[in-house]
Amino acid sequence: MLRILGKKARRVFREEFITGIREHRKAWSLPGGGREDARSFLWSSTRHAHSSGLYVHHTIGGVGRDSAAVTIGLLHALERFQPGVGYFRPIDQTTIGGHRSKLMKQVFKLRDDLKSMQAMTQEHAYELVTHDRIDDLLEEILKAYETCKAHHDFVVIEGTSLKGVGDDTVMLNAKIAQTLGASALLVTDADKMKNWDDWEWEKEVVNNVRLSDLVFKRENVDVVGVIVHRIPSCTRKDEMIHKLFSELNIPYVGAIPEDSVLQSVQVQDVLKALKATMLYEVEDEGIALSTEVAQYIVGTLQLSELLNFLPLHTDPTKGSVVITSASRVDILLGLIQLHESKSPSSLAAVVLTGGRPPPKEVDALGGASKGTLPILSSPLPTFETAAALANVEGYITAKAPRKIERAQMLFDDHIDINMIKRAILQERPVRMNSKLFQYNLFSKAKQQPQTIVLPEGDEPRTLQAAGAIIRRGLCNLILLGNKQKIETMAKQFHVDISVARIVNPEQSPDLDKYAHSFYEARKDKGMTLEKAREILLEDVNYFGTVMVAAGDADGMVSGAIHTTANTVRPALQIIKTQPGLPVVSSVFFMCLPGKVLVYGDCAINSNPSSEELAAIAVASADTAAAFGITPRVAMLSYATGDSNTGPLIQKVMDATAIAKKKRPDLQIEGPLQYDAAVDPIIAKTKMKGVDNPVAGKATVLIFPDLNTGNNTYKAVQQSTGAVAMGPLLQGLRKPVNDLSRGCTVADIVTTIALTAVQAAAMKEKQQEQQQKPNNNLAASAA
Repeated sequence: MLRILGKKARRVFREEFITGIREHRKAWSLPGGGREDARSFLWSSTRHAHSSGLYVHHTIGGVGRDSAAVTIGLLHALERFQPGVGYFRPIDQTTIGGHRSKLMKQVFKLRDDLKSMQAMTQEHAYELVTHDRIDDLLEEILKAYETCKAHHDFVVIEGTSLKGVGDDTVMLNAKIAQTLGASALLVTDADKMKNWDDWEWEKEVVNNVRLSDLVFKRENVDVVGVIVHRIPSCTRKDEMIHKLFSELNIPYVGAIPEDSVLQSVQVQDVLKALKATMLYEVEDEGIALSTEVAQYIVGTLQLSELLNFLPLHTDPTKGSVVITSASRVDILLGLIQLHESKSPSSLAAVVLTGGRPPPKEVDALGGASKGTLPILSSPLPTFETAAALANVEGYITAKAPRKIERAQMLFDDHIDINMIKRAILQERPVRMNSKLFQYNLFSKAKQQPQTIVLPEGDEPRTLQAAGAIIRRGLCNLILLGNKQKIETMAKQFHVDISVARIVNPEQSPDLDKYAHSFYEARKDKGMTLEKAREILLEDVNYFGTVMVAAGDADGMVSGAIHTTANTVRPALQIIKTQPGLPVVSSVFFMCLPGKVLVYGDCAINSNPSSEELAAIAVASADTAAAFGITPRVAMLSYATGDSNTGPLIQKVMDATAIAKKKRPDLQIEGPLQYDAAVDPIIAKTKMKGVDNPVAGKATVLIFPDLNTGNNTYKAVQQSTGAVAMGPLLQGLRKPVNDLSRGCTVADIVTTIALTAVQAAAMKEKQQEQQQKPNNNLAASAA
């Protein structure tokens, strides 16, 4: 619009904008009101950009099929440093609550109403721009933004690509960013450039960004950096672009490479493109609909001939979509049986044309289709259906968990988030939270990859968690169970476990070795070699535990379909407790706003003695240290210090004394009430002014019994929305951890990562202990 009206219109735009700010000041009863005051107000807003938000400007488009990937990755990364990040879209599509705003709300579980996440539609914005009502447009956007910002400490604002404005979209976005007092992050799409093989390609990318950088800086908007999206996988190009941006003094924070997963077409894209319906419910619809489409096949041949055209997919996350007439029930039933078999041919979906199957076959078909293969009904004939699918593009949606996870991983791997953090959060101290704790946990697991055995290898949630662990590269996995059954289930759930080791206890070459090891550990209790072998074949938890004891695995996670007793008992019998720790206990990592606390014991010991309570305190402190939490241990009771007496208080006092004597290097205090343990002001009062390194600053809280601990962690979790990670078992020679039978896939992933980090920490501690005697001998010799 501005380009069309020429220089005069541009001057009017700027004058109206300054006038508009002046009028807004009057309406808000702000001091001043003159033209210079308006400019001062405007510029001061950019000077305080650190406390407002970050404006993401797509220099090219920003509405492509995977353009949301950068914003998803950015929000995911910022959540670790600034919990409660909000999302705002000044102008979005054709309706309030447009696709992008709705996507971010669903992915990040934002509590905002969709109307508060967006200022206006493209239609309304275009009307305002074409009628030279720029001040009205900016005022509406600013008011909507203030409403959104009221619920968040920090907001990511995603710019617009308003149709009909052309090249002046850059100026419009710069004006909006300036009005909102936000810094800017420039994102350019390298895929939109031409001639990747041409040496001028890098300059084209840089020049495209340079224009936006100049416009934003001219409008007094701080540019914190630039991200290049969909760069070809070539280190030389990345290095050249980095050099060119450095010469222009434009901060370069990284490039996200082209990725086939982000650009892939999934079953849900087929469903939407055809306006089709699903004939029958499938197990785990989210996984089924997010399966990647490898190719389309029109099934008009006989079933036996059609099967010859189905390729063998080595990647189970991909599959073929077969298009066939609804009257070909023979093909449909044959494909369902193929999908549920161990055949390496992978199907993503079946699309039926020409209506529903014949009524006589519906009942039989319904019974056969209650699996994981989506069966879609297209309203178009076969030829038109195939033609429509030829041009389908894949988009990132809230129902595409693999794409969302991939976008987050690519951002973490390729973007220097610390550059962005330093620029926009320099006035904000980073406080620990669940997102940051989990990120640190996963990073720590990757540093020293351990091998974790999963006895419930053919359990669906465990299998999907295994796929997530492998995709993230958190550790090595061993799945116990029937190899064919596990691989068939993996194909049905489209989970890639190709790098995992699958061990069938019945066929394991180490069965005799494990049986003998089990026998040796329990022969004093009447165990025989034959009985040991029998138990290992009957109970996967015993088999997995012996693998850990033998050193063939570093840790074990079980409990999705087994009780706590079934998981822990084998560990107590075979792995046994650590020297000096008479009891196995547990902790939860309680991720509260701004901090992570360690609660113990909340799952195992019902009424520990003073000696056992001291052991729990020492073990919990070591666990906290292993996960990067400085242990300050509070021994909890219903009284603080010597304010009261009684047998329950005395137990805690005795436990505190025992723990201090056993580990004088630890900061341990007790008895303390919960409020005196975590609140510095209350601690100062109840400790009678005595300065104490633990009171008011405790990070590890030890409950006197299971009744107190279990109810407290659940009360805190339910009342505050805190994330409880655990339970993590401690006190064993090697890590074995228990799952709740109601656990989710995410819970299993977290527990496996916790176990891997725990295993690495225990190895380091053992190495240190082994080195101490050698150091003592060397000192004696000297």
